Amino acid sequence: MMDKQSLQLMAHDPGELRARLLVDTDDGPRLLSAVMDEWQREDFEALDAGWRRAAGHKVEGGHSRGWLERPRGHSKTSDIAVMACWALAFAKRRLSGVVAAADKDQASLLRQAIDRLLALNPWLRTVINPTKYSVTGRHGSRLEIISSDALTSFGRLCDFVVCDELCHWKSSGLWESLFSAAAKRKHCMLLCISNAGFQSSWQWPIREAIREDPNWYFSRLDGPRASWISEELLAEQERLLPKQVYRRLWLNQWSSGAGDALTETAIEAAVSQRGPMSGYRDGFTFVAGLDLGVRRDHSGLVVIGCDFSTGRVRLADCQSWRPGPDGEVDLLEVQQAVLAAHQRFHLVKVLFDPYQAELMAQQLRRYGLNMQPVNFVGSNLHRMATAMLEAFEGRKIDLYPDKRLLRDLRRLTIVEKRFGFKLESTRDSEGHADTAIALAMALPHATRTALANYTGGMAVSPYRHRVRPPRERIEWGVQLDTSNRR
Repeated sequence: MMDKQSLQLMAHDPGELRARLLVDTDDGPRLLSAVMDEWQREDFEALDAGWRRAAGHKVEGGHSRGWLERPRGHSKTSDIAVMACWALAFAKRRLSGVVAAADKDQASLLRQAIDRLLALNPWLRTVINPTKYSVTGRHGSRLEIISSDALTSFGRLCDFVVCDELCHWKSSGLWESLFSAAAKRKHCMLLCISNAGFQSSWQWPIREAIREDPNWYFSRLDGPRASWISEELLAEQERLLPKQVYRRLWLNQWSSGAGDALTETAIEAAVSQRGPMSGYRDGFTFVAGLDLGVRRDHSGLVVIGCDFSTGRVRLADCQSWRPGPDGEVDLLEVQQAVLAAHQRFHLVKVLFDPYQAELMAQQLRRYGLNMQPVNFVGSNLHRMATAMLEAFEGRKIDLYPDKRLLRDLRRLTIVEKRFGFKLESTRDSEGHADTAIALAMALPHATRTALANYTGGMAVSPYRHRVRPPRERIEWGVQLDTSNRR
């Protein structure tokens, strides 16, 4: 329990809280003041006056606007938690604050960071009480934690606003609401903290304007500076990640393109086939990925052949459907295309996102298809991202020049999450990289299958990997309309 004098000192100066606050480290709980790096100290001190004004103190100087640009692993979310806890615990009046994260996963990280601080510093629990997505403090102060992908806007008054990982926000709507809300109170604290992003994004011109604005405290780390990040870890990341992804995430350099998950060299090297495969072939087994969009989004079906003689995977077929005049994809047409692909390739498995395709999957199972859901949870998203990187950067995949798929591959970007990495793409009039996502869903299973059955170029029995075709010929109830297929 803190004594009265210590509490008074902390209430007056956020630096006094940092001097007494225990944080979690690899070596166990340590005082933040003893383990923080100099760049952290500089950022905290530059913004202390702004936080004090927001909390009701009369103080001159300092900054009430801040932009902190840090590489991956540089305590972005943890430092936000420290600043917010001081405001909630020691405000002189009731505060209303909001922290907006890139998505729900990032929002949960902030909530966990606050939980860790409270667990290590139980005396804070006398004034700070966390719930699932909000935290209350002294005088009834309240911090709300939201995600940028939530359908919400802010019109109410705020005393502090924090935008976490702003460069990963997909659209500018929430930023505009929060920025305008911050202007409604004279002493509102506004802080943006993020990794580097893309120069083609909506965030870039905002960042550049802030960089030249004397009213903002602008801080950027030129590459990894954290004392807790080892050279061995950085070397591993540099080996495994595409160069432009490593530069963006770890060197904190803004990327010139909107899709940097795969290098152009790797994509071009993968295009080694003239066209799709005509059908089933001995020595291969075939799996498919299905990314289904219903309204406004395209749908994609990708068939991959696992070549046991080489241990490689090959694009066998790729189809895509755009929404019709009513804004919806013809799901019957997609279902019939999956059945037709099964007849051609004798698919051993179709991997799909159950969010939109569960009903279709039930219907397809009646025809004997092995439909396997791929829930878009952390472990699967990381597996999809790493399988995509390994297939292309390791030169383990062969494509034919399908314009739609190549375009979608060039739009993919890598985003760091608490569970690892995730593939994302910008959504535009051509959908959300549906064929690339369909490929990513099927790749983990396809690459494992190809390697597990790799024969080293030896002759393969024509019966060893034969998959029985459906017992009955599938009769179409309607003539396929391919006008929306690309």
